[in-house]
Amino acid sequence: METSCPKGLTGRDGAPRWVEQDELNRDPALQNLVHSLVTRFGRELSVAVARSSLAPHVFVSRSAQGIFFVNRRPSTVFAFAYAGPDECFADAACDLFEYAAQGKRVANILEEEPKARELAALGHTATAFGVMQKLPRLAGFSLEGTKMRRLRYQISHYEKHGQCETREYGAGSDPATDRAVAGLVDEWKASKKQLGPYVEHFKGRIANGELPGHCRLFLTYRNGQLDSAIVISRLPAANGYLMDLEFYGADMPPGGLEFAISRIQETLTKEGVGSFSLGATFGTQMEACAEEDPRVGKMLRGLHASRIFNNDGNFQFKNKFRPENTRLYVSRSRDAPSASFTDVLMIFADPENRRQSRQETAQSAPAATTPAAPALPAS
Repeated sequence: METSCPKGLTGRDGAPRWVEQDELNRDPALQNLVHSLVTRFGRELSVAVARSSLAPHVFVSRSAQGIFFVNRRPSTVFAFAYAGPDECFADAACDLFEYAAQGKRVANILEEEPKARELAALGHTATAFGVMQKLPRLAGFSLEGTKMRRLRYQISHYEKHGQCETREYGAGSDPATDRAVAGLVDEWKASKKQLGPYVEHFKGRIANGELPGHCRLFLTYRNGQLDSAIVISRLPAANGYLMDLEFYGADMPPGGLEFAISRIQETLTKEGVGSFSLGATFGTQMEACAEEDPRVGKMLRGLHASRIFNNDGNFQFKNKFRPENTRLYVSRSRDAPSASFTDVLMIFADPENRRQSRQETAQSAPAATTPAAPALPAS
């Protein structure tokens, strides 16, 4: 394991470094570092399409052996994903907490349970925020058995509606198909109350045949009609893929997504892919725990009960595949003001801070008293 810091990647005197997205785009050395760490160590949130919108910037730890994908507001820093060796995580997190404190900001780190407990052991809080759902051994996945009865029923129900097939499509290979997929995304958007800007950005890339290199697109047809489009993103560190985005039409019969996902799993298994992640589900399974910030926990459970931050349905949908569920937590300093956590929710709802821009141009607009409903990632 390299222990010295590569020159020029950290700040002055070897200090941790915050790198804005446009600066990263101009720095080949930093791009190589980020690519290397994501390839070797990155997990679902590092490669997710939504990450580029929710956390477009990079925080480089003091050692430059670990990075966080980050976003911020005037009083808040939010780390959406970590990429680096496990043994470097705690030091990188401490660097971020220190960096935020120096700027009079509150750091919030989103992580799965093992790493959140590591931070809790160092004195930080860990408040439940959702779950990560994955199939770590794809070759062992089967539709057989009583536990899969509901999933088999859904797939069978869909197949009864005609000739059904799922096939991979190379974006840009057929303009008519590109337009059809873009139209499907628009149809799906019409059924949602609030969406992150990454959906529109990604639709534009599909329409222009410019799918990111780490993504694959699978289309499901019923009697020749396009019912759904599923984007999966490569997870090289886990020899696997992440189910990243799912779009479907209003008239797709029940079981359509289950059918498509099962066919994608069959394809990946034949390719020798080791794992398949159903992705993060935020706004569910947020029971109180001993390590939580009680004020933040109470806020989240209140928003969940009001269905402002509630994704139980998506959690139950993914559970039909019998995945391994690992709790996700947000870690913060114990003395952090609970009011600052609203900024984290607003990053999900408005990652590009467009609301603030509008308020700055309309000073007379009244301040919002309730957080906007977070725009949960499409998966």
